[in-house]
Amino acid sequence: MFMHGNYDGTEHNLVRSPLVFDVYMGLHFWDRISVNNKAKTYIAEVIVVAEVNSISVCLMDIGKGTPFVSSLEMRPMKSSLYPASMRNQSIALQERHSRGTNSLVRYPDDPYDRLWWPWPGSSGLLNISTNETIKRYQDDIFEVPSKVLQTAVTSPATSIPLNFSWTAPTIWPEAVPGYYVNIHYTEFQKPQGHQFNTYYNGYLWTTYNPVIPPYLLAGYKYSTSQYTSDNSGFYNITLAAANTSILPPILGAFEIHYLVQHDSILTSPEDVDAMISMKTEYQVKKNWMGNPCLPESYTWIGLKCQSDGVMSRVISLNLSYNDLNGPVPDSLVNLPYLLTLFDTTNGDPCNRKSPKKKSTTVITAAIVASAILVAFLISAFIVCYFCRKQARNMLLRCADVPGTTSKEDREDNNIHLSDGRQFTFKELTEMTNNFSMCIGEGGFGPVFHGRLKEGCSSPTSTIGKGMEEFLAELNDCAPSVSCFLVGYCSDKNHLALIYEYMPNGSLYDHIRGKHAIAQTLRWCDRARIALEAAQGLDYLHTGCVLPIIHRDLKSHNILLGFDMVAKISDFGLSRSYLNAAQSHISVSAAGTLGYIDPEYCLSGRLTISSDVFSFGVVLLEVVTGEPPIISTAFHIVQRVKEKVAMGNIEGIVDPRFGVEYDPNSIWKVVDIALLCTKEASQERPTMSTVVAQLKDALALEEARAGGSIGDISQGGANFDLSISSLLSER
Repeated sequence: MFMHGNYDGTEHNLVRSPLVFDVYMGLHFWDRISVNNKAKTYIAEVIVVAEVNSISVCLMDIGKGTPFVSSLEMRPMKSSLYPASMRNQSIALQERHSRGTNSLVRYPDDPYDRLWWPWPGSSGLLNISTNETIKRYQDDIFEVPSKVLQTAVTSPATSIPLNFSWTAPTIWPEAVPGYYVNIHYTEFQKPQGHQFNTYYNGYLWTTYNPVIPPYLLAGYKYSTSQYTSDNSGFYNITLAAANTSILPPILGAFEIHYLVQHDSILTSPEDVDAMISMKTEYQVKKNWMGNPCLPESYTWIGLKCQSDGVMSRVISLNLSYNDLNGPVPDSLVNLPYLLTLFDTTNGDPCNRKSPKKKSTTVITAAIVASAILVAFLISAFIVCYFCRKQARNMLLRCADVPGTTSKEDREDNNIHLSDGRQFTFKELTEMTNNFSMCIGEGGFGPVFHGRLKEGCSSPTSTIGKGMEEFLAELNDCAPSVSCFLVGYCSDKNHLALIYEYMPNGSLYDHIRGKHAIAQTLRWCDRARIALEAAQGLDYLHTGCVLPIIHRDLKSHNILLGFDMVAKISDFGLSRSYLNAAQSHISVSAAGTLGYIDPEYCLSGRLTISSDVFSFGVVLLEVVTGEPPIISTAFHIVQRVKEKVAMGNIEGIVDPRFGVEYDPNSIWKVVDIALLCTKEASQERPTMSTVVAQLKDALALEEARAGGSIGDISQGGANFDLSISSLLSER
């Protein structure tokens, strides 16, 4: 917030010559403040996902007066709110308005203290209100206060639309790259009385049309990608009554955010934390403000950085003339790329040489080793914590590697499972009746069915694959694999993994009707299975010490247990990041045709976004019941996009559902699937965002099936589990 208050005695000049300065979020332009009234409070708001443990706000002098700030406040929010705000982009507020009211709404009515300004009176529109409490669905991604939605505006007739518009600022140093729009509504007059279509700059907003506001429940419609204008920066949203509507359109509130793109190469978060810690603890007398390595003209004095094109790391640190005493600070342990340390005042800080000449100290590998040890211990804890007792029903997958593993090789690649049994090759042969029943093919090798001596059934695999794939599936995939991994075999040249048997086959089997006990799953069942798979994939990306990329995600690799609970399988192609700063893995493209991320195919740069693309294809498969590739048609992404553009929901949905589905639930899944399959990986959501959207979609479908608000709440509660309890229970 900025309020001049005539603090410098220049109030008489403000009208004629406004005080103008820029506000930056770190390195990125946020807003331009133009002060022409001493008594007015100017406000700038941004929603940002902190990339490090600190946030920098910079006031930039552009030669039109001295910048000032009156207050700087931060409000913690749930990570599930406002999905447009991600690690690589923030969203800044341009407008937020509550309709049908004359008063400002904020804390305590809004627990996040968002400011909901009243909209100036619009001639011809009607203000309506209710005293009923407006409830919301589980996992609502905006959590608009009930007080905001208790008031609204409507037009006097169904033939008269509602409009609101805005214009991009013309005084900014750079053009607004795009807007995100959220409209909020509820029904409190007549159930299903209002039905309206929404238009952006005259074009139909294709998803969720017509909008049918839920009765006494918070409803919303929001942009999943940024809007730009080809009309000189003018934007307009229109709500027009649908042909089936008995009442005019209704609007409770709206929000308009613009994109703050993080397109600069930032310093590694670990390095930022380490430098801020040293600055605070040791009172370093240098210009250490903002991001350590960037921008180039503002680089911190005493630092040298090196960039790999994605992230900058601190490689040299000069602490001269700071009167430091005592041991080398522990913060240096968190600078693993630091090569040299200078201190010409105090001498060599590591071995106390006299400062006769400029001293250079090479930081030894002990610092890096300490960090690695910590990561190893954390990883070991997670693996041990999530390992389960040996399952009775088992699945076995083997690989034969002739003449490639000597005794020394096997010792170097020694495998330790905290709770997994080691089998001999002879035992595997007996279990599988000499590998007589092949039931599938995975990235590590074909899968065979077998039985343990005690009578439990199990499947297996065998093919000529190497130790690298074996270790990838066995070690890189813990703890997810360990949840239903029973044992392994590394007997001479024979490698094998033994899994719990999943009797209900794969998601693919049920969608395509290939399984022996295949059934036509209801939309509710498919949505639940998709959510469970998304939670498992999200755990691989965020729940491990270092992210794990599955690399071959498809409906064939989502297996269903006795109780139809979904688990991700086949980790033979998976890869794990080597360190937290790593942005991608350079590796030859691999996976299954139709599911492979095209960007990864072209560049060879594997990221967790590659898994997100594959999962988006799975979601489209779940909705449509169609395979990704049909010989006489385009890829499933293009096929669905064409139908979405026409608003053809019936043409998208698997006809086996009949009419037993909630259209809004389907649209939500299609929306997030198309975001997942964006061509540019940086435009795709995280799996955490996908999980939140799928929870919302499932809640809508369960509400339709159950027909009450109580069912919605209960359904949401059933899935409000931490991923640790979810995995351990299964």
